[in-house]
Order: sequence, then structure tokens, then C-alpha cells
Amino acid sequence: MIPEQELFDAVFSRAQELGYTVYDHLPLESENAPYPFVNVGDVNSTISPYKDAYGARIDITLNVWDTGENRYNVAKMMNALSAIGQGVLLSENFRFVGRPSLNSNQIITDTSVPDTVLMHGMVSLVFQLS
Repeated sequence: MIPEQELFDAVFSRAQELGYTVYDHLPLESENAPYPFVNVGDVNSTISPYKDAYGARIDITLNVWDTGENRYNVAKMMNALSAIGQGVLLSENFRFVGRPSLNSNQIITDTSVPDTVLMHGMVSLVFQLS
């Protein structure tokens, strides 16, 4: 019963339900991953101890990758993924409430791969463990 892992798994499943190819890591070159794809990435939690319970704010980052000429597709995918953080997610043991006013999106141009331009979208979702 690890809340961060259960949220990770729930977000991963929701992203797959949207029809995207989703990874829990950045694909290796040997995996030959086609664009676009989503990577469910970093998770950060801030614990809120209460007298008789345990709560937390949990931030989770989703990364969208596509080729340089597909910025619109990245923005469209980010918009769909942002909706995951606008409601309640239930896992086997926990209830996570999305905090959409705290969510953020960013798109950057990535030229870290030689002779390649990629679009990298970052969706930061915030949930309250309740």
C-alpha cells in the first residue's frame, strides 16, 4: 500500500485508455519506440500528517514526445492528459483528488539528439490524497 505507486499506476492506466503508447521510463534506443509517446515520469509527495490519519500532496509529471514538426499534436495530447488531473482517481486502497488549479503544462524544443528536433511536452498534475 504505497500511495505514490498506486497513483502512478492509475495515471499510467488512464493515459493508456486515451489510446497513447505509454512508458514508465524513457524508451531505450533498442526499443525503437515510434513517436508520439507518453512517459509517466517523476513523482513527488509532501506528507501531511494528521492526528488520526495520513494525507499527502502528490505531484506527477507526464512527458509527451513527438517529432519537431508535430507541436500541435503534443499540445493536443497534453490537453487530453491534463484532464486526468481534473477529477477523482480511485485506486485499490486510496482516493486521489485532482487539483487542476495547481496543474501546469510546458512545451520545449529538444535538440539533445544529434540531427534531430523533438517536441517535449511536460504535464504536471497535482493530487491530494484523501
